[in-house]
Amino acid sequence: MKNILLIGLTCALTLSLGCSPKNEFKAPPAPEVTVQQPEQKDITVFTKFPGRLVAHDSVEIRARIKGFLKTIDFKDGQRVEKGDLLFTIEPEQYQAAVNSSQARVQQAKATQKLADATLQRNKKAYESNAVSELDVLSAEAEMESAKASVMEALAVLEDAKLDLSYTQIKAPLSGRIARRTLSVGNLVGDGQSTLLTTLVVEAPIDVFFNVDERSLLPFLQKGIKEANREREIPPLKLELADGSFHDEEGLLNYIAPEIDPETGTLRARAVFNNADNKLVPGLYGKILIPELIENAILVPDLAIQRDMSGPYVLVVTAENKVESRYIKRGALVGTQRIVVEGLTAEERVIVEGLQRARPGITVRVAEPKKPATK
Repeated sequence: MKNILLIGLTCALTLSLGCSPKNEFKAPPAPEVTVQQPEQKDITVFTKFPGRLVAHDSVEIRARIKGFLKTIDFKDGQRVEKGDLLFTIEPEQYQAAVNSSQARVQQAKATQKLADATLQRNKKAYESNAVSELDVLSAEAEMESAKASVMEALAVLEDAKLDLSYTQIKAPLSGRIARRTLSVGNLVGDGQSTLLTTLVVEAPIDVFFNVDERSLLPFLQKGIKEANREREIPPLKLELADGSFHDEEGLLNYIAPEIDPETGTLRARAVFNNADNKLVPGLYGKILIPELIENAILVPDLAIQRDMSGPYVLVVTAENKVESRYIKRGALVGTQRIVVEGLTAEERVIVEGLQRARPGITVRVAEPKKPATK
């Protein structure tokens, strides 16, 4: 009886196992990614170059004549206008020289007048044979000598007046005056042109900067391509050391004729009006040169990856397959990166789900994101 029950249970178990459903593998769902078409628009990008602010003009104020310093007519660091009196050197001896020269001029003119009268009298006397021809020639020589004496006396007078004018030292330009180097009572101009102070012109102000070869080549290549049409150099911007921007635009007004072989850079200069005197010579800043890129293609910078072959983005084809596109990156504009080569505006770029996507697999595309508009 037990054997019959055992056999029945065994058969029932066999039948039960034989009727169970077959175990089959079910593939996981395709990973979901979010895509976005590149934004295409005209955009202006800026290339930055470090520079240093330099005074547009700087003049050393020196004593040109010998004498004692009589007055100082400014305060250290004061702003002065062109023609303002800065220093006075004791003028008495130079005024006396002018007076003496004027007297010599009068004396020379009197001698010339007498020589002219003598010449006219001898000419009339020669007509009646009262004097000889030699007497006339001698009178003419005296007359020429008297004229030369007048010219010499006038030249000495002008020189004396010039020395007298040097006793008043005036500002040759408008700007800020530095501190004085001497005090009243000091002897100046004793065998040399004594430095008294320096005048710095702050408005306008120059910014000198160097353009490296790597940054210069694209500008040169573009210039060669556009050599047949006129191009105006756009206004420049100035970024100060604290990251703020100067409120005026500048103009590029000088480029060195050749690259410095020691530094591999090209020297350039920009000028800013500095109407409010906010910029001071010696400050550090960055020159921003604008460049308009027409129909630029932009993608989120976070969507760009990199491997041994270079930067690339992942795109989704019409068949929802993932493919890689190697690109040439351009400037960063906010959170977006300009793509110079390797991508079209019609591509669907993966912007989310990058960790789940790899070239060759099929993905599910989430609702596309619209390009950000400004």
